[in-house]
Amino acid sequence: MSNYKSAEKIRVLHVITRLERGGAPAVLLEVLRRCDTSQFEHHIATGLSQAPEDDMISFAKDTGFRVVVIPSLIRDIHPFLDIYALLKLYFLILRSRYDIVHCHTSKGGFIGRLAARMANVKCIIYSPHGDIFEGYFGEIKTRFFIWLERFSARFTDKIITLTKSGIGPYLKAGIGQKSQFDYIYNGIDVESLEKRKVDRIQKRQELGIENEYFLIVTAGRLVPVKGQTYLISALAQVITEIPNIRLVLLGDGELRGELSGQVKTLGLEKQVLFPGMRSDVPEIISCGDLFVLPSVNEGFGVVLLEAMAMGCPIVATNVGGVPEVVLDGETGILVPPGDPVELAGGIIQLLKDTSLAVKMAECGYQRLKACFDIRETVSKTEHLYKELLERKLCGDVN
Repeated sequence: MSNYKSAEKIRVLHVITRLERGGAPAVLLEVLRRCDTSQFEHHIATGLSQAPEDDMISFAKDTGFRVVVIPSLIRDIHPFLDIYALLKLYFLILRSRYDIVHCHTSKGGFIGRLAARMANVKCIIYSPHGDIFEGYFGEIKTRFFIWLERFSARFTDKIITLTKSGIGPYLKAGIGQKSQFDYIYNGIDVESLEKRKVDRIQKRQELGIENEYFLIVTAGRLVPVKGQTYLISALAQVITEIPNIRLVLLGDGELRGELSGQVKTLGLEKQVLFPGMRSDVPEIISCGDLFVLPSVNEGFGVVLLEAMAMGCPIVATNVGGVPEVVLDGETGILVPPGDPVELAGGIIQLLKDTSLAVKMAECGYQRLKACFDIRETVSKTEHLYKELLERKLCGDVN
């Protein structure tokens, strides 16, 4: 255990390209809100969300964090804006004298770490919140990002993955050394989520779904890596055995039109709903019969924890960190990615075998409480900060 103590608070700057609802930004804010303010002072440097209504910058400021907005800090590669963002971050870090710079996601991770290195920060930490090895880019772009990861790992004190299994792909790609890696599970506020359970019939009526229908819920950005196209294809097979079914795809994104076209082509207009971005995702999950995550790649899948908290059975793809969240055959069913036939089989199995579905949901809830409580995430994060800073101040860089 670390025994680091200081008369002053440990000043931490978090660098992330977007501070928006869902995903890594939401997880980051949930953790920072619970950190010990007597020991830590957290600041955030971020770009702007593409959809202003999704931005959580005002929320972060109202919560008490100092947020520095750098509009040039964008997710896509743009040489001129990237250099400008790098310089803005460099001068911000130099001026504010942070003890730790903690960078999040791939783009923010590279520019933030480079700026921190230029400013000679004591501790540089990187949380990828997933990986870029599959499902996100083409081969050439993926190789370029891997090169950037290898380069920036040379001046990174700690790389924090979401799961233990998430470390392997980085080492296999030649990124960093084993001693640089650690993992911290994402967590949620279980008690708070449980309070968001709603009346099943009433919520279904709000969505236009009658109670006699089986309801499948999925949530995520409508982008290729999330695999919704395979779920729609699977549904076309499921309805041949279970016709009284509805699928709700929560979220929005670039594939909205394409997925809607697929639904129309397969004649599933009555079965599939696109409610868009919603603030009541847990409530909708709570009135579902099954939660499905069809991702091609998934670093962790916080929404799986929400499904566990709501007592909803799970079918998910066996990718990324998912197998450490959902135990196949125990707390849910895992299927290969990109395989509508296997996905349909898992869905049919749990919808037909209600006793198995209930048993898996209960086991998932117990695993959630034991392994994925937000308080444990916060505790491990704070311990990491203090331990790493103590070692750096003592001259131990390993």
